[in-house]
Amino acid sequence: MTFNQLVWKMAKGNKGKYLFYYLCNSFAVLFLFMYSTIYFNQAIEEVKVIEGIRDILRIPGVGLVLFTVFFITYAHRIFTRRRKKEFALLMTLGMSKRDIARLLLLENTLIAIVSIVTGIVSGMVFSRLIFLVFIKVTGLGEIPFNLSLEMFSYSIGAYLGIFLISVLITLYLTLTKTVSQNMKSDRVADAIKHRSPMFGLLGVLMVIGSAVLLYSTFSNPSMASDAGAYLLMSTLGILMGLYVALSQGMSFFMKLAKKHKPFYYNELLPLSSLEFKFKQLTAIMLLVTIMSMVTIFYSTTILIINTMGEQQVMDDNPNDLTFIETEAKNNISSEELYSIVNKADNPLKEHESVKLFAYYESDRYWEEAYYEYVFIGLSDFNRIAGREETLNSKEYIYLINDIPKYALPDSTYEHGLSFNVEGNEMEYTLKETIIDQIINRTRIIPTSIIVISDEEFVKINNALTGDKMKVHILNFQDWKASKLVINELKNRLEQYNNTTPPYQSVRLSYSEEEEEEEYFLQPTSKVINYNYIKNSSRIMFFVTTFISILFFFGSFILLYLNIFSNTEEEKAKYKKLFKIGITKREIKKLVSKEMSVLFFFAPLLGCTLAFVYIISFAQDVGGIMENPQFLVHFARISGVYLLIQTVYYFYSRKKMLRELEI
Repeated sequence: MTFNQLVWKMAKGNKGKYLFYYLCNSFAVLFLFMYSTIYFNQAIEEVKVIEGIRDILRIPGVGLVLFTVFFITYAHRIFTRRRKKEFALLMTLGMSKRDIARLLLLENTLIAIVSIVTGIVSGMVFSRLIFLVFIKVTGLGEIPFNLSLEMFSYSIGAYLGIFLISVLITLYLTLTKTVSQNMKSDRVADAIKHRSPMFGLLGVLMVIGSAVLLYSTFSNPSMASDAGAYLLMSTLGILMGLYVALSQGMSFFMKLAKKHKPFYYNELLPLSSLEFKFKQLTAIMLLVTIMSMVTIFYSTTILIINTMGEQQVMDDNPNDLTFIETEAKNNISSEELYSIVNKADNPLKEHESVKLFAYYESDRYWEEAYYEYVFIGLSDFNRIAGREETLNSKEYIYLINDIPKYALPDSTYEHGLSFNVEGNEMEYTLKETIIDQIINRTRIIPTSIIVISDEEFVKINNALTGDKMKVHILNFQDWKASKLVINELKNRLEQYNNTTPPYQSVRLSYSEEEEEEEYFLQPTSKVINYNYIKNSSRIMFFVTTFISILFFFGSFILLYLNIFSNTEEEKAKYKKLFKIGITKREIKKLVSKEMSVLFFFAPLLGCTLAFVYIISFAQDVGGIMENPQFLVHFARISGVYLLIQTVYYFYSRKKMLRELEI
């Protein structure tokens, strides 16, 4: 028998294993290619609906690659684990390790080539459909679908890199073991090693403690300054605790069960089997838990952002439209302005203009840093804020231009102000602090604004060197219908500004002129921010749904692979139980109980952890009780997830009972 004939006979003898392994690899190539057709489409990047759309897509792409690494590696490990005995038998018949390596490389090369061809071909078919759905959902307009060399090279290169690593690991693990070790590989796995109930308890406590730390991070104001560090610490604690709890938690539960003899002896068989299964499937259970947690958390978060987008825009933008005018920039006449913004179908309701003055003072300790002071006259403040405040010549009001629940006072403005002008000190004392967002924030209109008397405002303008500007505030009858008007105004201002010299701020340090003008001169409006949030949330919702579907089916396939790769051993086990008197009905009940735990424990745990993250992050917007829609969205996403999992459970249970001939 030639070498090639041997390879072909082995493939025919293990056609079921080869077919499933090939489908797993084709599945990985398919999803990599489908994602790349969106990520590498240059036409999407050129659409200016959302700036940096590729950055938005990058994080899910990294998640997809990491998932593919684990998915292919684990599928490959399952594929080769039950074949080590075959390799050992071939070695006893005289085949060298070099021949075994050649055999593995040959069959894996063939599988990789066929997987790439079928994955790419099916990807070219389905990716167009997915792309059309993506464009429709996100509202990016008429964007052509095209294929590029970059899409093919990314998909094939990423897959081959991951696949090669998996094959090399298998070669190392197979060829470094002796013939006897490979022959006994399927029997060695049956022993439960490193049983430690105390480590199981420690893992559970780590998960609970990390979850409490996560919630405390966002509910305790004293921890807000180090929220990033605490978030990382709690997440790492949850992940490490999960691994320990999943691998040793059943040992701890078994120890507790032994203290309740009737329960322990009634459930001895399922408990013992589950203890072994949890040890055997620790990595899979951990992956399913993490993927279900990420899927539910991100899907719920995207839904929340999408539904809260309008309220967020209303909070951040008290005015429908604002733009800044300087002596040489955005300085169009009132007649021309009204001809653009005051339309019959959406008339202008209000137009106010206020003067601001921005002064910058260098930091004595840090050369590149500076303090920023933005002044407004009292009469302008009272007019646009609807107030009747009074000030004497040496008093000021510290205005926090933000909504109260998000306001963070800056101590720089709370203890009096002093400015040195040609050797003379101009000093002001704080009268009161007011929290009220009255102007849309821009790069030049910060959160902190200083209100002084009109007389002092004139003096400040004349005595200090800074940026003098006029802010136009416009409100329409229907702000959602103002998009075309604002785009027309932006184009007109851009045309005007191209005829004038570049803007030069007196700011002590700033970026390039193009960036400065872009941030400084661009109008800000509710509708622009609203469309940005709506479109970005749509994109993230689609991508998250795409990745979530991949994670769900991937985790199910891995769990399915593990459960059904041992059907022969399971069948032998239940035949022995049947011989000692256990009925088929009892075996059916035992199988159902065991599979229900394996299919639902990790998703339910993932749902619980996702809920912890949601209620923790909800503290930033008043807590879960003030935002009941968080619970509604969480219930919808987790309900759909568990419903699909239930369908797969009943399908797998029916198939398992049929395989076991029960």
